[in-house]
Amino acid sequence: MSGDGEELSVRMARVVAEQEASAPPSRVDPALAVLRGRRLRRRRTWTVAAVAAAAVLAAGSVTVLTGYGRDDGITTAAPTPNLSGRPAPVSGRTVLTVPARFGWLPDTVTAVEYRSSSTGVEVVGMGSGPTFSLTAFPVGVTPLVDPLLGPGNGVRKDAPPVHGREAYWLTSTDPGFARSFNQLRFQGVDGRWYQVDSTGLSDADREQVPLRIAEGVQVGAYSPAMPVALSSMPPEAVVTRAVLYRTVGGADLWTAEVGFQEHGNLEITVSATPDGAGEAGRQAAPPDAVCASENGVRRCVSEVRRQGAGPSDPVDWLARVVTRGTDDRTWSVAVLP
Repeated sequence: MSGDGEELSVRMARVVAEQEASAPPSRVDPALAVLRGRRLRRRRTWTVAAVAAAAVLAAGSVTVLTGYGRDDGITTAAPTPNLSGRPAPVSGRTVLTVPARFGWLPDTVTAVEYRSSSTGVEVVGMGSGPTFSLTAFPVGVTPLVDPLLGPGNGVRKDAPPVHGREAYWLTSTDPGFARSFNQLRFQGVDGRWYQVDSTGLSDADREQVPLRIAEGVQVGAYSPAMPVALSSMPPEAVVTRAVLYRTVGGADLWTAEVGFQEHGNLEITVSATPDGAGEAGRQAAPPDAVCASENGVRRCVSEVRRQGAGPSDPVDWLARVVTRGTDDRTWSVAVLP
């Protein structure tokens, strides 16, 4: 099946390339579009979790995104204090699990973001310098060299072993792409394949920094504790994504988001930030969001209504949101009832 999928993706990519060659000039940033398109294609081809999530969404049932699953070392945290005074989840389920996390990052990285959605799971380090993204291939899958990478062909270049295991650089025959993006694939100590994508590195750091990051990667499923939860779920709601953004060093700023789809075409975002953080956090809530503050946490609910979307009550959604304060010792991986 994986071979057929790879062959199909190659054929599709060739068709897209031919169409783009005859299309009018695009006003889209080509470098950014290449990066996003490559990541999306790779995740759709290799991410088992994306297939499972899509199947559940099609069935219209409630799902909890847990990335690639949880190992025996990850357990649901014990119940934490309910600081909101409203009903708390009875038996918690997590919405955010990543297959690995960073151990070492350069000092220029000032925040780390954990992301899970139907298109994939990743951990991203960002800040005033280069950006680093950590992803994993499904267990038991040995990745192939991408036949198409950017405007050129994918090329494998041997890299020094990481913890004594196989590693290689993935680059492109296109010089522009090769200068802009840096990809290191390596086999973790658990036998699973991982990838560190880097952008913005200087020529002097293009190899040594990603290799040091790879050496420090902590493999194994990890569910970060969240400052927000829901006391109950509307019957037609499904989870579509989850994000936790946290600064490292300096002020402790964070943003937690959980996305839902209701009635099939209504997008709901539940978010929580430190009260008063405003623009200092990852992003401010939309102007039309319904918000409330308590225990130092500002919780918000915003919606994007598609054509034909059913009725929704953001105030009702907000009443279901439980906050856990600003002390991360009171947070929990349990987010849904």
